Amino acid sequence: MGLGVGVMHWEGVALPKGVVEEFAREMAFDGIGVAYMSGESQSYVPFTQRGVLRLLDEFTEEHGLSRRERREILAWLKSLPWIYGGWRKRLPKDDGRDQEWRYHAARDNEDERDGGLIELHFSW
Repeated sequence: MGLGVGVMHWEGVALPKGVVEEFAREMAFDGIGVAYMSGESQSYVPFTQRGVLRLLDEFTEEHGLSRRERREILAWLKSLPWIYGGWRKRLPKDDGRDQEWRYHAARDNEDERDGGLIELHFSW
């Protein structure tokens, strides 16, 4: 059996105040169940583009966001350092697989059907 070793690079990202910060908090809360590392007041959570867009749709509806507020969050999401395909203008048709309870963004999106991947560290 082989052994692979890698270095995780932590890079802080700008988090605008207001509705973007509220959404980021929602991402942290939503990611608790799929965090692959977590501890006291922190977690590491993988997201696909489709997953954050779905979360943004829910957040928009629950909080009654204006178009401007939604665009502000979307601009922040697009500015993040997405890997494995980056942020795409268009995604393939949604097959719903990312809504299954066993779906894991970092493991089950090898074909990048759900867009790029980002792994975020949250601390609070």
